[in-house]
Amino acid sequence: MKVQNADISWLESGLPYSTEFQDIYYSEADALAESEHVFLSANSLRERWLNSDRDYSFRLGELGFGAGLNFLQTCKLWLSSKRRPQHLHYIAFEKYPLRHEYMQQVHACWPALAELSASLLSRYSDHGGGCHRIKLDASITLDLYFGDAKEQLWRRMTQACPAIHCWYLDGFSPARNAELWQASLMGLVAASSEIGTTLSSYSVAGKVRNAILDAGFEVQKIEGFAEKRHSLFATKTEPTPTPANTMRRTPWFILPKPRFAGRTAAVVGAGLAGCSTAYSLAQRGWQVTVFDAGDGPAAGASGMARMALRCRLFNTTSEEAEYYLQAYLFALRQFADFDEVDWDPCSVLQLLGAMNKKTPLREENLREIYSRQVVELLDATAASQRAGLALPDAAWHFPQAGAIRPASLCRRYLAHPNISSLFNTPITSLVQREGRWHLLATNDEAAIADAVVIANSHGATTFSQCATLPLKHSRGQSTAVISSEASEQLRCVVSGGRSVFPSSAGRHIISASYAQGDDLQVSSADQRENIRLAREVFTDEASLSDEPAADRVALRCNSADRIPIVGMAPDRERMRERFGALALNAKAEFEKTGEYHSGLYLNVAHGSNGLASCPLSAEYLASLICGENLPLSRDMAMRLSPARFLISELKKQRS
Repeated sequence: MKVQNADISWLESGLPYSTEFQDIYYSEADALAESEHVFLSANSLRERWLNSDRDYSFRLGELGFGAGLNFLQTCKLWLSSKRRPQHLHYIAFEKYPLRHEYMQQVHACWPALAELSASLLSRYSDHGGGCHRIKLDASITLDLYFGDAKEQLWRRMTQACPAIHCWYLDGFSPARNAELWQASLMGLVAASSEIGTTLSSYSVAGKVRNAILDAGFEVQKIEGFAEKRHSLFATKTEPTPTPANTMRRTPWFILPKPRFAGRTAAVVGAGLAGCSTAYSLAQRGWQVTVFDAGDGPAAGASGMARMALRCRLFNTTSEEAEYYLQAYLFALRQFADFDEVDWDPCSVLQLLGAMNKKTPLREENLREIYSRQVVELLDATAASQRAGLALPDAAWHFPQAGAIRPASLCRRYLAHPNISSLFNTPITSLVQREGRWHLLATNDEAAIADAVVIANSHGATTFSQCATLPLKHSRGQSTAVISSEASEQLRCVVSGGRSVFPSSAGRHIISASYAQGDDLQVSSADQRENIRLAREVFTDEASLSDEPAADRVALRCNSADRIPIVGMAPDRERMRERFGALALNAKAEFEKTGEYHSGLYLNVAHGSNGLASCPLSAEYLASLICGENLPLSRDMAMRLSPARFLISELKKQRS
């Protein structure tokens, strides 16, 4: 997950030079002109966009993102085109990302791209392996993969992603960086493409031409840039065979292609999961109706007065660890773009002994997995200085983290013009007729939609299609206390036995108890316990008042394995029938794919981490519904899949 940044030196021109590969990043003659000639013009982008369907999404892949010159050039051409498709999806791979300050230094050499550069740099993360989804504007999405390109393409959920229309191959010289030009990588490029996909590169080396030719492309030399006689252009002319064992390994996770008569969606639940999903769909032109039994957004657990955004940490690298890291970084980018949201990037301190007591976090492990931009360990003195009040222990510091009023976030999501909301409307059942979903409120039909997303927390099991989901809930009570002159010095969120938020409107929010049960009545015992544990967060317990001002109770929803449930809803009975042999042989192989309820999706069980996990989960779902490149790897999507519990039951030979 932790990636190595590029090791560079600087040329007199101000452009970077790779000390790792002993090669230049860009032509000193004219980097912008070379980019335009070798990549944009060679692939006839303006002409292709001019003649394409307006509803069409153009997908462009790049090996070797570097400082993003080709991306910025492509965006400039895109925005200046009088006629173009609806959406540009740029999918780029970079093993050694440039540090943020180096990106700024390089971009200063390209004043013609200054506006686009500022937009990219304000959202660019220079750390963390996997897919960073960056929304540059309403029509441009950048999926920037950090890590080995071959590994990232292999992990990509290629069968569920649409083909890429055009490729830029812009790695360092094949003689110096052979990995980025190897035949096996070109095979993965081909597998992500379709007949007619084009490809261009400055390199015409024989090994490069042969690898591309063997991958099913027709290759030709074209005029090069400046002193180079030739550059390369190729068109895919042959289909790429599907590996024979692709379906046999995990066929139950292969999803049917989305097909909808229209672009209407209903979202059940107006908490963080539901509102973020509605927003992600609305951004793609869907007309979305949100239903909730409450009298407004964030009526349940999402309605806590304040929530802390931080990254859920793990001691070892895993699919879950990468998911939570990328979810956290995506949420940071999204919240920073929302002016109307009460978001305070004040940072978060987590006292050393306050989390994962059964499996304590180990500093040496976290240093290997996470960059310092995500988390760092501060001793008690440094942590106290950061907090503004004396703390009794060292703390994990999340420097980019902060606090938000989740209700303001939900309202921001729902403000999109493509979203309408119906409150005090509990949806009781879902029925599919002739390819569309009918939503019933008691016995009355509330809506008809092409797609439905169930995002109503533990209420999901009230629907017959989801009745067996292993959902658990826990009771949480938060308390507000009156701030004092001393406590007003608190500058960031501090978490110990409870989390204490900086003062706002003369109050500190303390969150939150964690107990079994579903009683929504305020408990005076829980209030006293909240205040006691919150005061123990500070060396001087008197720093925090013990005068309560208000309390709120809600129910969190978790899955049995504490991982969110996000994806297409499986048809349980048909899946059991199709894969019943797993109950006899957990390693049985099948030629059949999974059985799912067409157009029905889930986004639930985010537990205490929903503020971080909901936005990216919503993006994943919207991408899945709309047939886009998916921001999660294949294995990540499988870990989130609602079908995982049924398959696990069958493999354990449960009846």
